[in-house]
Amino acid sequence: MADQNLLTIFLAVTTLAILIQMGIVAGLYFASLKISQQANRAAVEARKFVDPVNRMVNTLESASNQLVDFSATTQQNLRQWEHQFGDVLDRFRRKVV
Repeated sequence: MADQNLLTIFLAVTTLAILIQMGIVAGLYFASLKISQQANRAAVEARKFVDPVNRMVNTLESASNQLVDFSATTQQNLRQWEHQFGDVLDRFRRKVV
């Protein structure tokens, strides 16, 4: 009889331990689900702030590229004008001398 009582107590304690563990696992699942949802909302909010900055960076990059192209073209034109002015000046010096 004592063995059956011990077995019943053991089964009750084991069942209680399993129920406690199930409660802990379920609690962890719901907590991680809630944290995941909050992280998703935070990512959406972050995108709202990052998208305008991203567009501004793209616009500045485009403007910078256009400025580089303009600068290169202007530099090339100035070198051509310098060369032409040097030729005219040389011809003028030859005629004067």
